[in-house]
Amino acid sequence: MISKQKTLQGKPVADPFVIALAKCLENSCVVTSETKSSNAAKLPNVCEHFKVDWTNLEGFMEREDWRF
Repeated sequence: MISKQKTLQGKPVADPFVIALAKCLENSCVVTSETKSSNAAKLPNVCEHFKVDWTNLEGFMEREDWRF
């Protein structure tokens, strides 16, 4: 999930911490524009592995009952 190149270049990497925080908090989910991929460590795949709810922005707005 954390690419070696990003780590070596000192670039910020937040994904693991976002998932860990969502797992610790009640009634939370990870909001991402990524989609599941069978051969990649994308946020949705990792969230499902650790049983963390995830959604996209539109799903989040529906979940929170936003109205425009």
